[in-house]
This record gives sequence, structure tokens and C-alpha cells, in this order.
Amino acid sequence: MDGYLVTDVNNVYYFTEFLDIPGAALCLVVPVEGEATLFVSTLSETAANIEAKGCIVKQVKTGEKLVDKAVEEIKRLKFKYFGFDKVAVSTYLKFLEELKDTKFEEKTGVCYDLRRVKDAEEVALIRKAARLTDIGVNAAVEAVKPGIREYEVAAEAEYAMRLKGSSGVAFETIVASGVRSAYPHGLCTDKIIREGEFVTIDLGAMYRGYRCDITRTIVVGKPSRKQQELFNLVLNAQKLGIKSIHAGIKGRDVDGIVREMMIKAGYGDYFIHGLGHGVGLEIHEPPSLSQASEDTLVEGNVVTVEPGVYLPKFGGVRIEDTVLVLKDRAERFTKAPKKMTP
Repeated sequence: MDGYLVTDVNNVYYFTEFLDIPGAALCLVVPVEGEATLFVSTLSETAANIEAKGCIVKQVKTGEKLVDKAVEEIKRLKFKYFGFDKVAVSTYLKFLEELKDTKFEEKTGVCYDLRRVKDAEEVALIRKAARLTDIGVNAAVEAVKPGIREYEVAAEAEYAMRLKGSSGVAFETIVASGVRSAYPHGLCTDKIIREGEFVTIDLGAMYRGYRCDITRTIVVGKPSRKQQELFNLVLNAQKLGIKSIHAGIKGRDVDGIVREMMIKAGYGDYFIHGLGHGVGLEIHEPPSLSQASEDTLVEGNVVTVEPGVYLPKFGGVRIEDTVLVLKDRAERFTKAPKKMTP
């Protein structure tokens, strides 16, 4: 390639240290030789001039189009072949129209191949996000009681994280109770939490752009024998998953070790998602721990380990931590207690 275009806000931050709002109109044009240029809107210009490093900042004035500026820069640099992380269909069509003698294609992997291994500074930021995440889930667990609504529990968790320094939530907070705990992406509703129900709490803090992820499942009041059985199975499966992680192991093999345990226990059909995913500037990024994963874990990867069992019309259990892959083990970042009853 002669160059590369970066338009994703997280990727721009990764390369320049300038973090804009989600969905901001940005384009970083990076030639193989010479200085990169970051095109920003009028709204972002002041902040970008102060914060962006390793590039020239140029304003896209009101009435001008970002895509036109990108095309002008590509023509000026005489790119014959360039890659990009992601662009809108309209932008792609504009490239087809304006850059007839230039080859271009999506190459998101260029960014993810760099981002999947965290350096010391990134690890420190995720550690901080993990400490805030622990504060949030502990606040949520403490708030759970019969009669409270799911969204009230989520509010308590998010407030606690913000109060201690979180710059936002890593993703939409999940508080799913009763039969809704069998929904892996149950979000939170106005449902009232009742005695004897499972409550699954899945949340994360964000700190300076970096994210963390945790899930805890509890029972309101005294658990039944069936609830205890499911909880113990998932807890032991999660411990096995974390214990199995080290540099050099394949993502699909870690998933397979845990999945085999679930199958032997008779719940393989109810473990309906992969064991984990990478975490960093996005809540889901490479590498993955799943049956379809083609990734091999290396030192510096940060991944989740989150087995779950989901029984329709009964409820579900998921337990999740964010961990750092080291040479011969995994270091757990999230450390909130894993207790069935608060």
C-alpha cells in the first residue's frame, strides 16, 4: 500500500491520542512516507490541535465534506493503492467515482493486529477501568433486593463508577432478573426483581477510552438446589477457563476445554456463546475465545472469560472476568467477589 485511511474514532485515538465523541467525522490519512494528516470538523479542531500527536491537523469547514478532503489528499499524495479501516457506503461510492485509477480496499486487520497486544500504558488504563468496574458491580449487587427495578440497579452501578472517575460505561449495562437472566443480552427493563430470582449483572467502566467487562450472577434470598447446581457449574467452568490461559494456546482450545466440561455436565446445549472476547478500546475486539476462533493468544492480549448456562423459562448464570494473558498464566483484572448470595 501507498497509504492508509483511518476513520474509526477508536483507531484515530490509538494512533494520535486524540479521542473524539463516538461517531465523530474524522479521517486520518497516513502515507507510507511523510507526515500523516488528520481532517476534523470545526467542532473538533480546537481539541485536536491540542491533543493530537504525530500528525498535521486540518479543519473541514462548515459546508465542506470530509470525503472531498480525503479524496483531495489521496490525489495529492498520488496513492495507487491504499487500505482503510471502515468507511460509509456513500464514501466508498465516492472513491469509485473520483479515484478510478486507484486501488483501495477494507483492511481493518491492520489496526486490530496492532491493537490486540496491549503495551504497558494500555494495560495500566485497563487496570484502572477494572477497578472502577469492580466498584460498579459491587454497588449493583448491594442494591439488589426484592421490589427494586432492574434499571434502578443499573443506575446505582453507573453512578458509583462515575463518582470514582469512570468516563462512561463500556457498553449498555445489563441487569436481567428471573426468566430474563436466560437472555445473554437481556439489557435492563422496568421489571421488578423478586425473591428467589436469579439476577445477572453485566457491566463495565471506561477510563480514558479503555474498557473493562465483568458479569456476576446472584440469587435474591435463598437459592434452590437447581440454582446452586447451575451456579457452581458455571463458577468451576470459569475457573477452569482462566487456569487454561497462557501465551501460545489457541482461542478455540480454551473454549473447547470449558465447553467439554459443560457437555459432560449435561448443559452443553445451553452454553450458547463463545467463552470470551478481546477488550480494549472496544468492548468486543480480537482475539476471541470461541469454537470458530482462529486466534492464538500471546502475551499482552486482554480477554474476557465468561461461560454461561441459559435455561429458557427458568433463568441463567454467567460469570465473567477480564484477564491479561501472560507467558504461562492469566492475570485477573476484575476482582469483585463471586458469591451467589450477597
